[in-house]
Amino acid sequence: MPFVRVRGNQLAIVHGVRSKGTKNIDQQTLFTIYSRPEAEAIVGKGEAKAKAAARFEGMLENKYPSCRFDWKAIKSGIRENLGVLPESYDYKAARLQARFWDDALTFFRQLVLVDPQSLASASALIAGHRLELEYLRETIDFTLRVTRDREASEWTADNEFYWRFATRNQEVPGDVEEHAAAYLERGDLVRARAAFKMLTDAFPEYAEGHNYLGLVALEEQKLDEAISEFEKTIEIGRRLFPKRVGKDRWWSDLDTRPYMRGLRNLTLTLNRAGRFKDALALAERLETECHDDVSAAAFKASACLNLARFDEALQWAVKIVGIHPSESLVAAFACKELGRADDARAYFLHAVMNSPRTVAMVLQQRMPAPREWGEGRDHNHGISMVQALHGYLKTQSSSSRRFYLGQWKDRTTTTLVKELLALTKEWAENRGSDRRAFDRLTEMRKLEFARAVTSPVAFPMKLSRGHLRTRQ
Repeated sequence: MPFVRVRGNQLAIVHGVRSKGTKNIDQQTLFTIYSRPEAEAIVGKGEAKAKAAARFEGMLENKYPSCRFDWKAIKSGIRENLGVLPESYDYKAARLQARFWDDALTFFRQLVLVDPQSLASASALIAGHRLELEYLRETIDFTLRVTRDREASEWTADNEFYWRFATRNQEVPGDVEEHAAAYLERGDLVRARAAFKMLTDAFPEYAEGHNYLGLVALEEQKLDEAISEFEKTIEIGRRLFPKRVGKDRWWSDLDTRPYMRGLRNLTLTLNRAGRFKDALALAERLETECHDDVSAAAFKASACLNLARFDEALQWAVKIVGIHPSESLVAAFACKELGRADDARAYFLHAVMNSPRTVAMVLQQRMPAPREWGEGRDHNHGISMVQALHGYLKTQSSSSRRFYLGQWKDRTTTTLVKELLALTKEWAENRGSDRRAFDRLTEMRKLEFARAVTSPVAFPMKLSRGHLRTRQ
């Protein structure tokens, strides 16, 4: 628990932290108090200062969320040692300007001493960091633009002690992360790698940065590199929250997110790399440790199908078809291998009605180009599923492939797909004015609908506008 210590003519709020190397308890300085007026403001003497003191407590607690502050004891320690503090202190020079300008001057000095015009080695040095320097230039331009356009307000203003600046979060700001992530979203993998490499070097505890580097490597099909980055994400991410975490906290505490994302992405990458048993082991951790049952089931279904463990693949896929209907395709493949052709037909049609482009990509069949966001997402999911099921698809029997191609090209399936695409377009154009298209889409996407259509006791079907009729 944090407490107050005297350090020369300063007071420090410190906290005991166990050293990773020696296992000894070291003292981490959480905040340094430099003057008597600042100490009195923290203690909260008077109504105005009491309000300022409450803001200070909130800012420090936000910076160190894992610490439990006993503010009564801390304020008592400050009062007892007021006499060691000077009456004034140059806060602007010490807190606001010093490190920023000193570090900026250090970089400036290094930059001007490099002379690429006269030294080939200097030219090579600059060329080797060209992308990072261009990213730095963009960051400087963005910072100057925001500084020019933004006006100060009560939410951005600081006080005479610069508490807001001193207690700011030391993590990568959200807008900086979004700027770097935009490279990845645009497919500019080279600049995305440079940006996140620079961020992870500058912020060693930036777990999410390693996750992004892993995603870049994954896009480039550099699986070993992706595995290494996701392992770093897990290692660093696990240090962001306590060893013991309640079941509910895994989903309510944002600090757990980088660790969970690292586990998911590492599981996915191991599966793509053909390390199916390792992927199963990590999926088990996702379920038992992080209580991420849905992701774990999806990974287990894919890995088990790749390992030809069809009973298990079917078990895990069926658990989540209500949440992720595309998993019905995994269930269909497993059913066919187990000799359950009727169930295979039903699960296959269920997958088609919910993710037609995913099914088409897995079967290597063409479909009209995606026209809107949902269709694009379906297309991208198809790419992911082909990669996830690569082990099974390489060894799938020719009879199984013929069976599913026959189901895909069957008149009933093609008629339903045409209706599905037409209804999807109609609902997108008339959203909110006519729910008939939506209601029909909802009906068609249910597993019960697929079972009814593929039932062996059903007679040939006749389609009419908005209705599928069967004679039994």
